[in-house]
Amino acid sequence: MVSLSRIRFCIALLLFLCSFGLLNAQEQTTDFFPKELSKELITLPTEGNPRSYTIRTQELKDKASTITMSEITQEYLLTNNRVYQVSLKTRKAPLATYTFDSLLRIKTIEDYTDSAPTPWAFYQYNDIDRTITELKLRSDSTVYTKTVLTFNKNNSLVSRKEYFGESDLKSEKHFTYNEHGDLQTESTLGNQEESTSVYQYQYNSNGAKLMRKKFNNKKLENRIEYQYFPDSTVQISTDYGFNKRPKSQNLTVLQDSLRVEIVGYFSSIDTTQYRSSFKELYVGEDLLEYESRTINGVFVNRFKTFYEYDSHGNWIKRMTYENNKLIKVENRLFRY
Repeated sequence: MVSLSRIRFCIALLLFLCSFGLLNAQEQTTDFFPKELSKELITLPTEGNPRSYTIRTQELKDKASTITMSEITQEYLLTNNRVYQVSLKTRKAPLATYTFDSLLRIKTIEDYTDSAPTPWAFYQYNDIDRTITELKLRSDSTVYTKTVLTFNKNNSLVSRKEYFGESDLKSEKHFTYNEHGDLQTESTLGNQEESTSVYQYQYNSNGAKLMRKKFNNKKLENRIEYQYFPDSTVQISTDYGFNKRPKSQNLTVLQDSLRVEIVGYFSSIDTTQYRSSFKELYVGEDLLEYESRTINGVFVNRFKTFYEYDSHGNWIKRMTYENNKLIKVENRLFRY
């Protein structure tokens, strides 16, 4: 039987997608969308009102000379051009099923693998109380963990509570916001420990953020600089160590569908230089270039992705090349 960790690893490779959002003050997860699925693929509406589609993937294995068919098949069921169920399966057995509501929020997860400690997960949404609840169940249907997210009227997360079982409180976090709607404090309680993070901001005359600093126990933990240009936005995020010296820095550049991500790790001796850095260049969901700079030298991989579409405008074939070598083919079969 294929383990769930292997499923997640394979799906990440199959989809070759990277979910992305601008760095913001609210750093906590605000929904329970499964990480092993592509949110962009599921939320992007199709055309032509298909009943379902299946994705089969061929990919290049390590040290292999040609691509081979993946053992995992992905099946998507749709209504009104929206996905409401995704199933992962092999030829021998089903692996997992995910269902979504009409707002594309996750409703249930069923894991059919023998090794799954919590084969069921259920999600409840209360729009009046502005809460989302996740229940993870053991194989005997008892609740293993419960997590409750609570939001304010601006849909900003104000608390996150995690329980052992249904009622044994494990930990909780609380969040407050300033008049701009940016996170101001983040308090954590649990394991007989308490910590509070405080955020400070600088704004321009139009109210746009210029800088955000995060302090933990009065020590600077992170700083983000925001820069705005007519055709793009830039964010520079720097993390600091216990000695107040910068540890790493992440640069994000956004221009329409183009995204550049550069992460660099500072030298512990000379923090004006990176000891290593890594760059990723995307257009939409497709990776175009990956660059690694370390003490071992510079390594650059270049990628190309080609699409074929059906008469409704839905892509039915996606081919990915790495350094001009075919490494993956995804075939999407629609049923109308």
